[in-house]
Amino acid sequence: MKKETARQHYLENFKRENDKVSDLFESDIDKVGTEIVDLLKEKDLTHEQAYASLQYAYNLIKYESNFLKLQ
Repeated sequence: MKKETARQHYLENFKRENDKVSDLFESDIDKVGTEIVDLLKEKDLTHEQAYASLQYAYNLIKYESNFLKLQ
């Protein structure tokens, strides 16, 4: 696959995966996700550190799920 074709394929899939979030939830879920990524950039983390932070946050959300707002 040519580089430009592979790049276009990636961008199309990325866009499609992220479109689903805004379609499925009524709130600004995509905005919150963007804010999280911006914070990770601001902290100047490596890819591995950012991923570990997100995994930690995910585990913390699961642990504290009783305290999060229910629908």
